[in-house]
Amino acid sequence: MSSNIRITRVCQYCGSEFEAKTTVTKYCSEVCGKRHYKARTREAKVQVSNAETKAVLEKPLQEIQSKEILTVRDAAKLLSCSIRTVYNLIDRGTLNGIKFSERKTLLRRSDIDRFFEDAVMPIPKRPEKALNIKDCYHMGEIQLKFNISEKALYDIIKRNNIPKVQQGKFVYAPKSIIDQLLNPFPRKS
Repeated sequence: MSSNIRITRVCQYCGSEFEAKTTVTKYCSEVCGKRHYKARTREAKVQVSNAETKAVLEKPLQEIQSKEILTVRDAAKLLSCSIRTVYNLIDRGTLNGIKFSERKTLLRRSDIDRFFEDAVMPIPKRPEKALNIKDCYHMGEIQLKFNISEKALYDIIKRNNIPKVQQGKFVYAPKSIIDQLLNPFPRKS
């Protein structure tokens, strides 16, 4: 049964306007319908593949989390650190490791959980030395005075562990240390 109605629609694939003969037409042509079908099936396959990959990656971690006795390698995966770090924690006595054999060390999962409950240590802040800004250069002054690039100045400050202080948008470094490093032979008048 044919229809005499004409409706202006927008194609769901290409987005162009077209004149449809029915109220349920979604695409401007058969080609757009086939391309959209292919795109939908391709997207569905990609989503299934991503879900499978995620399941494969999470499976070992779930297995490790369910174990009560862990190897050093399993503990390293669980803690997201290197195997050497786990051995260092055992050597320091932070974690209790059991020397099962000459080549195998085991840890209890409860010891690792206790490690996080008991050993929460704040990260110490580096003590700030009070610098008097009158006795300091700001970075732009150092670059102009000694004709040095910003990168080179940054490297020198980092390499020599020069204290610096920020005030507003300027960063200051002590004049005495900068003069000594960048101008070791001052001119005599």
